[in-house]
Amino acid sequence: MSHTGERAAGRAGSLASLAIRSALSVLLVLSGVWGALALWFRAPLGGILATGFATLGLVAIVSLWRVRRAAPFRWIALALWAGLFGALALWWASIMPRHDRLWATALSRVPVATLDGDRLVISHVRNFVWRPATASLPDQEAGSGEEIAEERWETRSVDLASVSGVDLFFSYWTGPLIAHVLVSITFDDAPPLTFSVEIRRERGETYSALAGFFKSYELAIVVADERDIVRLRTDIWREDVRLYRLDVGREKARALLLAYAREINRLAATPRWYGTLSDNCTTVAYGLARELWPALGPDWRILLPGRAPEYAHELGALGTGVAFDSLKQRAAISETARMTPAGADFSTWIRHEVPAPPR
Repeated sequence: MSHTGERAAGRAGSLASLAIRSALSVLLVLSGVWGALALWFRAPLGGILATGFATLGLVAIVSLWRVRRAAPFRWIALALWAGLFGALALWWASIMPRHDRLWATALSRVPVATLDGDRLVISHVRNFVWRPATASLPDQEAGSGEEIAEERWETRSVDLASVSGVDLFFSYWTGPLIAHVLVSITFDDAPPLTFSVEIRRERGETYSALAGFFKSYELAIVVADERDIVRLRTDIWREDVRLYRLDVGREKARALLLAYAREINRLAATPRWYGTLSDNCTTVAYGLARELWPALGPDWRILLPGRAPEYAHELGALGTGVAFDSLKQRAAISETARMTPAGADFSTWIRHEVPAPPR
């Protein structure tokens, strides 16, 4: 082989080696970050273990770029890393969601639905009376550190023939892109039932979006009276809550109610993890809606639910004939909710100025 050919072969070999080491380095970085965070959030002594794991990953990366004479050390470091990561993956797979933890009072009970002819019976419907933390209610646990509650759990029985529609609440707490979604099923002869997908907090636990990627929280589906779950957000948490009334018809509304009933029973039978992007208040509701409307396509606003009302308007799901900017202003109900007169029907009161499609 000529000197030119040898040089070309050498350059090709060097480029191939560079590409392999670059790809391995990226793989080590990604797996190292994931493993360190998994240990940080889930392992005992997580900080120490995460630091050690990240350090070993850094050593493995450095060994890839050492001179040839360091090749034996390189393979030892990579083999050690592979073994450790395999053990981490097995440990991770063994972490399973549970129902038997010391839960926050507001999430301590799991709703269960039973179909009895034309009636749907749901147990453990939450109807708490929330008060600011300065209020005086004996022996009540603070739900988020900022409120206390008079605990009330109920069993609701509703006539499926009386299902009248579906309304959506969007509760904004950190800017216009992020909101918590509540789905309310309305009835002709009964108060609405509201479904809320949340983390199932343990006592003293707080939410972290990053932790939600790492099996930190079980999933909860709360079924509640609007006086509880909406007023908690408008009156106690002082969030910007907006109400949009969907144009879906009685049949679809009834089907959605039954879909939620099946979902809460599945969750009662088998606990599962909350996921910041995969299993949250928006994606679960969207998944159930797609069961009824298969043509409902994916949209980036599903991941940024603060913009989901605009998406629903574009689809014609709001059906009011009102321009979205005007509808958005009229959907704001927080101040209305706070001014609900004593003895008034809360659900009727907050809806009286919100445009509604024909039922």
